[in-house]
Amino acid sequence: MGAEPAATRDDLKAILEGVADAVTAQSPAGGLVYANDAAVRLLGFATAEEMLAASPKELVGRFDFTDEDGAPVPLERLPGRRALAGERPPPLTVRYRNRESAEERWSRIQSTPVFDAGGEVRLAINVIEDITDIKRAEYGHRFLSEASRVLAGSLDYQETLRTVAELAVPAVADWCAVDLAAGDGIERVAVTHVNPARIELAREMQERYPADPRTDQGVYGVLRHGRAELYREIPDAMLELAAQDPEHLEVLRAVGLRSAMLAPMTLRDRVLGVITFASAESGRRFDDHDLALAEDLALRAAAAVENARLYETASAISATLQSSLLPPVLPDLPGMEIAAAYQPAGRGLEVGGDFYDVFNTAEDQWYAVIGDVCGKGAEAAAVTALARYTIRAAAVRRRSPSAILRWLSDAMLQQSADQDGRFCTIACAHLDLSRSPARVTVACGGHPLPLVVRAGGAVEELGSPGTLLGLVAHPELQDRSAELHGGDTLVLYTDGLTEAGAPDHVWEPEELAAAARESAGGTAAATVDRLLSAAIGAVPAARDDIALLALRAS
Repeated sequence: MGAEPAATRDDLKAILEGVADAVTAQSPAGGLVYANDAAVRLLGFATAEEMLAASPKELVGRFDFTDEDGAPVPLERLPGRRALAGERPPPLTVRYRNRESAEERWSRIQSTPVFDAGGEVRLAINVIEDITDIKRAEYGHRFLSEASRVLAGSLDYQETLRTVAELAVPAVADWCAVDLAAGDGIERVAVTHVNPARIELAREMQERYPADPRTDQGVYGVLRHGRAELYREIPDAMLELAAQDPEHLEVLRAVGLRSAMLAPMTLRDRVLGVITFASAESGRRFDDHDLALAEDLALRAAAAVENARLYETASAISATLQSSLLPPVLPDLPGMEIAAAYQPAGRGLEVGGDFYDVFNTAEDQWYAVIGDVCGKGAEAAAVTALARYTIRAAAVRRRSPSAILRWLSDAMLQQSADQDGRFCTIACAHLDLSRSPARVTVACGGHPLPLVVRAGGAVEELGSPGTLLGLVAHPELQDRSAELHGGDTLVLYTDGLTEAGAPDHVWEPEELAAAARESAGGTAAATVDRLLSAAIGAVPAARDDIALLALRAS
């Protein structure tokens, strides 16, 4: 009968050695009395004999245990310790780092107590499932998702890259630096470290010991050849080769670099920059999985940089084109103050259809025009240019604002095929400054009626609504006149002012008049500022462009 238990033990051992998961048995004292081959490999021992010979203190001392969020796990929380105390603990997922190799892994530990005939715990059987690959994939997905959210959240690419570098530390590395190609050199836009005090050291070392642009390794090398570089180990010999003088070598040694990787920010066939990751204090050694994560992040960062640069270029083009459709400076009118404002909707990426203009046909004969062209973009810009210059040309031959607008409407109809049926609304005001008080005559083609804000606080609409311009052959347009006494202000505006808060709220005529009344007696500039502030002060982003023009009689 004695041979049967021995055979059973041999069979059981053979079965356990063939199990893929690590299996260990702990004695009540905490030491190991059994470990299969998978356990020996997973926990980093050379042989099972070495592992079984280790004391409980030596076993535990080899590792730093944390939970999935990085919080330390006390030894008494480990399932094996709880099983030895007679509990039947639930499985626990732990993240642990081997202090000797700095290797980091995740495992799911399940422990079961084995009782003797007297009910005392005789053994704790531990089954340790290595879930490192699963957790790395899960963690990498979460990290890249958060990085993508950050990259998509701003069009200021330098600020965004700084945020990404901060996100990578300490999640991926102890150090992270981002360098962008800048002509024949590089521009460092971000550097972060787990210890913020060391960031200044990194900047100082970059200034004192700049990298050789001719090298085929490091940041310049990756910029040139576009291939990622992985340095699993950074031995002292590598530091000696990199050092430019003894002091530099001393600093490099003091930093304690253990591992590094450089990932190119590639977009199609261009390398826009390089993201450098390095480990030091943590002792972490990067591997191919880490490099794949770094390369993925760098590709996303490159796309974000390119999008931001394209946006900046488009914004600059839009701003240049928009400014060309407005007077570069406002003229000086005898006996009048003048002020204007243009507020683009959103980020101002597209050229808007709102415009204003002030010009004269004689020393004391002036025109103030404000308009709103249907739509945005290049087509709207073309109609805006047509409107501005047609009005200027017509004013030389026609003094009446209504006659000038009819001329413009006819011109738009003649070009309707090119303008894709676009129309506009315009308010045109003629100011006769040869009279005292000055006389203003207004015609509106479907445009909001201008306001006259009297010095005493009364607010009046001036004009007749009229027909949209560019739609019908014979638009209904009428001239209406009024006098401007000293302190009176003529205000012309586009509907973006009254609809700034739409769709939640659109100003009623009484609300507009109340806002204008508060500026009575003030300067033309104060009137413009007051109306803009009242319209968009509490609005996150105006839904439409706003143009404002104020002329105050002295």
